[in-house]
Amino acid sequence: MKKSIIALGILISTTSFIFAQETTRKDSTQTNNKTKEIEEVVVIAYGTQKKGEVTGSVGKVNTASFKDRPIARVDQALTGQIAGVKTRATSGKPGEPLEVRVRGSASISASNSPLYVVDGMVVDDMANISPDDVQSIEVLKDAASTAMYGSRGSNGIVIITTKKGVSGKPSFSFSQYYGVQTIEKKLDVMNSAEWIDYATESINKRWVALSPGNSASDSYAVRANYFNLANTTDYNLANITYMVDPRWGTNQVANIDWQDAFYRPAAIQNYQLSVRGGSQNVKYAISAAYFDQEGMALNTGFNRFNLSAVIDVNISDRWKAGITLRPSYSQTYGAAVDGKDNEAHKMLSMVPVAELSAGLYTNFWKNIRYRWAGSTVSPIGTLENTTNDTNEFRLLSSMYMSYDILPGLNFKISGGATNNFNINNGYIPTFNLVTNIPGQVSIASRRTVNYNRYLGEALLNYKKTFGSHSFAALAGYSAENYRTTSQYNRNKGFANDDLKTFNFTQSASVLNSEYTASERMLLSLFGRVNYDYQKKYMLFASIRRDGSSRFGWNNLYGTFAAFGGAWKMDEENFLKDKSWLSNLKLRYSWGENGNDNIGDYRAFGTLAGGNYSFGGGLSNGLIPNTITNPNLTWEKTQSSDFGFELGLFNRIDFTADYYIKKTNDLLLQQPIPYATGYNIMWKNVGSVQNQGLEFDLSTKNLTGAFKWNTSANIAFNNNKVLQLGSDNAPIYTGFSSSTNIIKVGEELNSFYLYEAIGVLSTADINNAAVAKTNGAIAGDVKYRDFNGDGKIDENDRHIIGGPTPDYYWGFTNTFSYKNFDLSVFFQGQKGGYSYALLGRAIDRPGMGTTTNVMGNWANRWRSDADPGDGKTPRLDGTTGSLLDTRWLYDATYIQLKNVTLGYNFEEELVKKLKISNLRVYVSLENVWRKDHYYGGYNPESVQSDGTDYGAYPNAKVYMMGLNFNF
Repeated sequence: MKKSIIALGILISTTSFIFAQETTRKDSTQTNNKTKEIEEVVVIAYGTQKKGEVTGSVGKVNTASFKDRPIARVDQALTGQIAGVKTRATSGKPGEPLEVRVRGSASISASNSPLYVVDGMVVDDMANISPDDVQSIEVLKDAASTAMYGSRGSNGIVIITTKKGVSGKPSFSFSQYYGVQTIEKKLDVMNSAEWIDYATESINKRWVALSPGNSASDSYAVRANYFNLANTTDYNLANITYMVDPRWGTNQVANIDWQDAFYRPAAIQNYQLSVRGGSQNVKYAISAAYFDQEGMALNTGFNRFNLSAVIDVNISDRWKAGITLRPSYSQTYGAAVDGKDNEAHKMLSMVPVAELSAGLYTNFWKNIRYRWAGSTVSPIGTLENTTNDTNEFRLLSSMYMSYDILPGLNFKISGGATNNFNINNGYIPTFNLVTNIPGQVSIASRRTVNYNRYLGEALLNYKKTFGSHSFAALAGYSAENYRTTSQYNRNKGFANDDLKTFNFTQSASVLNSEYTASERMLLSLFGRVNYDYQKKYMLFASIRRDGSSRFGWNNLYGTFAAFGGAWKMDEENFLKDKSWLSNLKLRYSWGENGNDNIGDYRAFGTLAGGNYSFGGGLSNGLIPNTITNPNLTWEKTQSSDFGFELGLFNRIDFTADYYIKKTNDLLLQQPIPYATGYNIMWKNVGSVQNQGLEFDLSTKNLTGAFKWNTSANIAFNNNKVLQLGSDNAPIYTGFSSSTNIIKVGEELNSFYLYEAIGVLSTADINNAAVAKTNGAIAGDVKYRDFNGDGKIDENDRHIIGGPTPDYYWGFTNTFSYKNFDLSVFFQGQKGGYSYALLGRAIDRPGMGTTTNVMGNWANRWRSDADPGDGKTPRLDGTTGSLLDTRWLYDATYIQLKNVTLGYNFEEELVKKLKISNLRVYVSLENVWRKDHYYGGYNPESVQSDGTDYGAYPNAKVYMMGLNFNF
């Protein structure tokens, strides 16, 4: 917590500086602004509340912070904006969602993602919400704020409110931007000259060791004669283990930078037209948007078309109704780029030399592979000729009707549906036409997924004010049904590659034919009571009972309660008239949430296909493959939050929160005795704790003709595993269940590795006191003897940090002068680690020379006299199989995320054009980043365990846009 105290000191120092610059305001101004602060409305669970009355921890994103940024999804708007809300772009692939975490990860096997609510409708993500349609974004962080959503609120709640209709004649608005994306950074791999030197050294070593009298200076012809090659100029006959290519370093071969060929500048564009208007009784908001993002990787991209219609009707003085329709259609296309053995991994591994006749299309179509390279098919040819199109239609629809039974008493019923239809068509043609004919080994696939979610709710609201007392109560019932069906077919071998479509009647063999279906239900009863006395003392309590079909029949239901209170000290008589104080509030809350997000049917025994022996033959049948646990129940998270809010001079707003968040009854797969006939079973075992500090600060530094506002936030979170079953046995996770460990007393997914401390010299090999692996040679990696037994083995692996940062932050400054405005947004994190599995995949000793390697191998160990950088071993070492810290990187980074410069045209000019509010701007996204990550493209692009196997790189975006109304 020492770092937390230092950060708090920085924030207070900043506040003190601005405090010293401020002159005293008149009481009348103070009163008006204070009233405005109290009356500001924020969205909470199942309703709204005045900001001054909020007793929980609620963060809000100002739409101005993202309206001029090239974001495809609403979740991108959360980055760096709210303390305690951490986002990561785990892939730069167009259209991909961000990973969002609110106050850390609390679960091991269940989901850690927040719940998303759009206009009161629970949705799975925000893929079909256009950012331009968003009115406000609130994030409910503490259990008291989220408990009203019970089983779905344990990971926080993101509430999106969209723009509604207004009374008056139609008002049209148009927004548009166009930009160019370039790769944020290239990975450092060997260029052709470096790889030639690398391969030459390796081949010459083997040649010299092959036979006495062999010399590294022996010519190609000498070596060809040694192997009795009939034609010494036919390089396709060369024995690449012992013979170098005499054309290396000449213009007789193609020297290729595969990253330059693989990634290209790509366009990104967005257009939206909307209209809002209505009468006193009917209001509407209708919009249409088109977003198109080409991928930087060849032949990849994403586009989406959105429609939105929101209509609200005052039927009478007491009856109101409304309907919302949000259809969207999106297309994602392109071969799989990121991940193990996919095209980015292959591309980075490609030898940077090829035959001139083949170039970028080496080992593709009728081009034979370069003799000194591996057998990987050209990733350029693969990207250009692979079909992998995903088309998705989504419809988010809802309607409501409300009736004012009595003054202050309202009854509302609502219903909604999420209907998704997803179809993926894939085709991989026959790339090798040297030994095959077109279509011979081609593979076609087709996957369809139907997802339907239905929600019905009934709410009864009551509000009453009598004297200094205000009272509000809510009671509700909710029922949800989810159903998913999926069908997958994959066939191989076709007459030709002309059609490139799935046609099972023309294929030679069936590889897969599957159909699955799943369904679940959630039933809920809930209630909340709020009490306010003199706008000074606020109390609340809530309770929710959820029943989930995912759990055993003994524990279908869970009950989740919360309570809290707040004290508005600035409303006390001894502070009420202080002109310099605009807000002073203390608050506390406690609550419990549940989590059932582990997939369907985990509590029940299921069947799988199997074979039975009858009469000496095999017959198809079904066999049990999982065991029933009728007691499987909710994962439960209890959270306490202590909050402090301070407002000074109506120019400084500061918020601090301290929280403790403990998750019990973790949903885990646990080993069970083999005597049961099974080896694992889903159980409720273990506990994880998150605790931390959060600070938000916003200031109006200058308020004259030149305006300057600042918004800053920082969050600290400490994650710790408290219990893992009855014996607290650790769980090994990560790559091959070997890079990470979940262990009591440590943070989730801590890295469990050998610690590399240098390179072994010949003296080290000859010194028995230096710990080594069996068979180690000079130039191998030197490891720390962690247990001090004089040897390096499995017992020397130990925990070296984890993926959770010490703290993360966001810092925005906005400036305006006359018609110009400028926004500068920084964000980053300190601490945590990323493990570059991609780097390791192309960075291990002993891999041979038929693939490319990382650029650091140019500074490898060659001899005791030429030790290189002291960290990179010899190219033919023996420690390549060990998972060690050479690929573990500090995940600290600082990023200039966005710079936007805008200009609002003069009113006189705008009127002449018969439009209003004409604005043009330029925006730069992902402008600059400083990090320590060498083994991958982005230290954020890692999975939940902190490992990265080659994520699609992020884009640097240069764009221009305009907005106007008419």
